[in-house]
Amino acid sequence: MIQNLLATFAPMLLGAQIILTLVLVKGEICPGQRGRVHKLLPTLAVLWLAVASIKIQAFMVSAALMYFFSQVQTKKTREQGPLWVIYLANGLALAYVAIAIGEQSSLAAGANVFMQIILLGACFAQLLLVVARSRLQAFQRILPVTGVVAAMLTSVTLLMKVYGLPEAQLETLLVPLFTTLGVMIVGVVVWCWHMFRSKAASKLQMAIALLLLLAAAVAGQPIFAL
Repeated sequence: MIQNLLATFAPMLLGAQIILTLVLVKGEICPGQRGRVHKLLPTLAVLWLAVASIKIQAFMVSAALMYFFSQVQTKKTREQGPLWVIYLANGLALAYVAIAIGEQSSLAAGANVFMQIILLGACFAQLLLVVARSRLQAFQRILPVTGVVAAMLTSVTLLMKVYGLPEAQLETLLVPLFTTLGVMIVGVVVWCWHMFRSKAASKLQMAIALLLLLAAAVAGQPIFAL
């Protein structure tokens, strides 16, 4: 169970890192926001350390993130720091996830891991931006919409996997299939709830949405393991 959960962390962290890198490099953020985003980097590093318990190669990503964190300020700052290190961390994370995709047993399973980069990564990134009290409203609107599209495409990967399976085998997968789809839909609805109410997203809302999406990803793993 723990290993199944940790397996979903790598694509989630890759997606979140890419978005945070865009925020740091291209986002029009004030010095205070930049410092608060820098404070989030150890969280990513610790989660990569957890992934390293499965494959030690993940430790390199964690080390790169911690080195970048050691070179930047966490208070008000306009200094971007050594961006080549964050690019290196992203490259290492991309290589790790690309290898994981290549190791999947089918095209549908590989596509599912790729969709986790977008779905889980966008949700986790928005949670981190909410924690950092980011005022980048464009990201607050774009990321939930991205999540809806990613959830729809993830559903397609599930259908690709079960299509053509023998009836007896399909019957054994009905419970994890409907559980995965149901929990994922609820997670996306919770994620987008603030848009329906025309309010800002809250930490609790985003945390619940992320937990639901992680639960859906773990519930779907037995399907793609076939």
